[in-house]
Amino acid sequence: MCFESGSILIHFNSDSPVYPFCVFIMLRIRWLIAVAALSFSPVIVMGADTPARLPVLTNDDAWKRLPGAPSTPQPLPMWARMYAGPMPLATSAMLELDAMHRTGDRLAPRARALIRWAAADANACAYSKAVAVRDFPELPKLLANPDRLEIGERAAMLFARKMMLRAYAVTDEEFKAVHDAFGEEPTVAIVSMLAFASFHDRLILAMNAPLEPDGPPPPLMVKFERPKPKPHPMGADMIGKTGRVANASKGLANDDEWLRMTFRDLQNNLDQQRERSGRIRVPSKAEVTKRLGEGHPALWQNDILWSRVCNGFQPELTAAWFECVTQFRQESKLDRVFEQCIFWVVTRSLQCFY
Repeated sequence: MCFESGSILIHFNSDSPVYPFCVFIMLRIRWLIAVAALSFSPVIVMGADTPARLPVLTNDDAWKRLPGAPSTPQPLPMWARMYAGPMPLATSAMLELDAMHRTGDRLAPRARALIRWAAADANACAYSKAVAVRDFPELPKLLANPDRLEIGERAAMLFARKMMLRAYAVTDEEFKAVHDAFGEEPTVAIVSMLAFASFHDRLILAMNAPLEPDGPPPPLMVKFERPKPKPHPMGADMIGKTGRVANASKGLANDDEWLRMTFRDLQNNLDQQRERSGRIRVPSKAEVTKRLGEGHPALWQNDILWSRVCNGFQPELTAAWFECVTQFRQESKLDRVFEQCIFWVVTRSLQCFY
């Protein structure tokens, strides 16, 4: 089996360093569930002629929901004004991660815009395409004259598109073309950005967030305050208490291929995955410890290979992603049985063994 997250690449073994992208993608559905399920505070109700599917807070009201608002609030993107009502902590974490992917020196601005635009185009997300153009105004000229693109840029755009549409079908050669053109750390940044693009575009599409009249605002360079997260429930406390999913399988189409699979088949598939080689170098524990620093809270993940890849090559992006996950779990309070049922559906749909 092979496979989009959580998380990085396709056709890899179960001990390989490439889990993060898969995890990123499978988690995106949880954001969408929360958007649909939760209610929110004072809002502006959009007019009948707007495509927005959810109410939108005013900029001021949205900032009041977010933790640690600045004295002079900057314009928030439309999606954040919609999401801040039910999920203010998760929204604040997403805004920070969005800014990290749109700025900095992990990737050159030109390559970053081309790759993000390709992903948004594959996802049919006009909003994110507009964001890519806003961040790199020369992008339309480049797209109109593809002969001006470098070989590595073309490979990365093709990779981005395929990761959005058929991530399980990405080949070793397609990944290698990106890796050879950009190198280790930028390649992990690209995959992380594509993971973000996948769930963020789908969030925007689910809400049908309208584009701002003057176009998307610039990245929000704000560090939000957040309360200390509560421990995640484990053991018996994880079991759903509402009974809402007791008959969740009724009315769903049977997965004949899966039902025909025996336990031995599953073990054989896992063995085949273990025999495959990863597509990117796994940093040593010593490298990751040096990069993060002694005593860093993420060092407990050093025995997990994909964590060593993420923390070894892009620790800031990795920490920001998990902050999103942490805040989402704090606010969503999803029935864990229901959550795992959705997790299974997404995993199976993506052909992801993880």
